[in-house]
Amino acid sequence: LDAAGNVYTTNYLDSTVTRITPSGASSVFGTTGSRPLGITLDPAGNVYTANEGANTVTKITAGGVSTVLGTTGRQPIDIALDAAGNVYTTNYLDSTVTRITPSGTSSVFGTTGSRPLGITLDSAGNVYTANEGANTVTKITPAGESSVFGTTGGWPQAIAIDGSGNVYTANWNSRNVSKITPAGASTILGRTSRRPIGIALDPSGNVYTTN
Repeated sequence: LDAAGNVYTTNYLDSTVTRITPSGASSVFGTTGSRPLGITLDPAGNVYTANEGANTVTKITAGGVSTVLGTTGRQPIDIALDAAGNVYTTNYLDSTVTRITPSGTSSVFGTTGSRPLGITLDSAGNVYTANEGANTVTKITPAGESSVFGTTGGWPQAIAIDGSGNVYTANWNSRNVSKITPAGASTILGRTSRRPIGIALDPSGNVYTTN
């Protein structure tokens, strides 16, 4: 979502981004690299996609102009931005996170557990990944130091963080949501339906998953 309430989606087979206005009008907002998955926006309304089939990140300006911002590790899945405009992707086959600067310089930011999928950041710039192959969450500091932040249920897919620093994952195989406190204590917050793959939080702290 952008500040005006427009909705943006990555379209895996078309290699495009769709924009849907609050009134429901749909249009192709821009093109991407092959097989886009993760998507995020910056405060200026620029859209960024992680392109699984191209190992790249596409930037689409608010005016709909598409460029390749930078390269990633193998099979980038999810994407996030920090306050300085740096872009981060989880690289499923490499078990790494790539950082791409606003000028397009790409580097390996840190290592993760096996097969990272979801990614999120806290207000201090720490990066967290949900590692499907390890049933863990990795924390990477702004200096690039990686550690196991906590354990999860089976096959964590998506990840979210609240204002207190608690981390939540949607666990595909175990049909539940894990909650990890800032101290690294892991619990099962609640059950879901089958194969939860997306997760979100509201301002009251309620957790939502797509199943």
